Amino acid sequence: MREIRGRNYRHNTNGHVDKRLPHELEMQSAVKQNYHVETEEDINKLVNLKLTASYTYLALGMYFDRDDIALPNFSSFFLEQSIKERDQAEKLLEYQNMRGGRILLKTIAKPTREDWRGGLDAVSFSLEYQKSLNTCILDVHRRAGTNGDPHLCDFLEENFLKDSHETIKKLGDYMGSLGRIATNETSGAMGEYLFDKHTL
Repeated sequence: MREIRGRNYRHNTNGHVDKRLPHELEMQSAVKQNYHVETEEDINKLVNLKLTASYTYLALGMYFDRDDIALPNFSSFFLEQSIKERDQAEKLLEYQNMRGGRILLKTIAKPTREDWRGGLDAVSFSLEYQKSLNTCILDVHRRAGTNGDPHLCDFLEENFLKDSHETIKKLGDYMGSLGRIATNETSGAMGEYLFDKHTL
C-alpha cells in the first residue's frame, strides 16, 4: 500500500488501483466472489448514468407537456423512457448488493439541454443520447469479459443491451418518419401534431 495525496491506495495483483479508504476495504461483503473492483466501480458509474438519463427524459417529457407545446404523446413517450431508465438504475443497485459490492451514489447533473426545437430535434437528441448510453454499457460488458465475469456479461445482455438496441431502433424509425413529415408540403406545420396523434 502506498500514500497518494494523503490517502492510502491498495494495488491488487493486476496493477489496478483500489481507491477505497482503509475502513471501506475492511468492510468486505461475505458474499463477494469473482467481483473485480473495476467492475464494482463500473456498476456505480452506470447507476449514475441511468439516473441522469431518467432526469433528462423527465425534462423532455415535461417540455412536451407545456401549454405552448402540447404534444401529449411525445410527453408520454419520454416520461415512459424516464421511468424505464430509473427502473434500470434500481436494477443495477440491486445487482451491486447481490454481488457484494458497495453502492456509491453520486450527484446527478442537470440535463445538458432544457429546450428543444420540436419533436424532430428531441428525437434526434434522444437517439444520440441513447447511443452514448449503449456505448457505456458495452464498455462495461467488455471489461466484465476481460475480468472473467460471465455473470455480469449475461446480466447486461439480458436486462440492458437488448432493450437499448430496441430503443435505438425505435428512435431511428421515429426520426426517419419525422424527417419525411417535416419536408412534406402537404402535412406542413401539422406534421408533428399528426405524428403525435397517430404514431406515438
